[in-house]
Amino acid sequence: MKKEITTTDLKKAAGGFATGVSIITSKEADGTIVGMTASSFVSVSFDPPLVSFYVDNNARLHKQLQAGATFGISILSADQQKESNHFAGYPDPEHQITFDESEGFPLIQDPLAWYITKAIQIIPTGDHHMALCSVEKLGRNEKKSPLLYFSGKYL
Repeated sequence: MKKEITTTDLKKAAGGFATGVSIITSKEADGTIVGMTASSFVSVSFDPPLVSFYVDNNARLHKQLQAGATFGISILSADQQKESNHFAGYPDPEHQITFDESEGFPLIQDPLAWYITKAIQIIPTGDHHMALCSVEKLGRNEKKSPLLYFSGKYL
């Protein structure tokens, strides 16, 4: 008989794949910045430039998922573990999160790389939704190293 696959099994197997860490940000109607830590960010296409990320159906950011919505994606550098933890629900009260809005949308200050995106399609995918986004602007700091996540730990 086939063993039932559990959430724990899935997390353990997925944890064997090292990923970069990103923060997805959006703005609520009142201008409040909301965000979440994501390792599910991926480049989808170079022509046209498309990226995607996944949002848990219970996440606060889920309310922002709609075609036409703008999202900032900050790819974190090795020195930004506290930012990752903050948006994963483990804030450090001693650490202030700083945003840079110089590109017209809130991004984590001084990341490894960043994107300003516009959602073109929201796709239900089980207990998450996938946001397929066009890339409107982007940048990269060549002097930074990435924050990596593997088997439940930062590398």
